[in-house]
Amino acid sequence: MMDNAKYIDVNGISTHYHESGKGEAVLLIHGSGPGVTAWANWRLIIPRLSENFHVYAPDIVGFGYTERPESIEYGVETWTNHLISFIETIGERRVHMIGNSLGGALALQIANKRRI
Repeated sequence: MMDNAKYIDVNGISTHYHESGKGEAVLLIHGSGPGVTAWANWRLIIPRLSENFHVYAPDIVGFGYTERPESIEYGVETWTNHLISFIETIGERRVHMIGNSLGGALALQIANKRRI
C-alpha cells in the first residue's frame, strides 16, 4: 500500500483514503465487487494525477479498509451521503470527480445533490 494512506472520521465512520499531490481537488470513486478498494482501482493513476491535482481516493463505507458499521443499510443513498460527508470533512468546496463503474453512478448522484 502507498504511504499516503490515511484515516479520517466521517460522521462517526472511520474512513480510509489515499491523498496525494497539490492543486485542484480530484475525488476518485472506486467501483464495486469482491475485495475492491480505492487502491486496487486507482493505484496506477494516482501518481500521474498527483502531478497536477490534489487527489483523494477513499474507500466507500462498506468497502476496503473503511469501517463497516453493523447498523448501516448499504445502497446508493448511503454511499452518496458518505462521499458528500467525506468531501465536507476534508474541507473541499469543489472537487472534480472520476468514477469507475458504480463510482461513476455515485459521482452523478453527488453532483446532483451537492451541485459541485
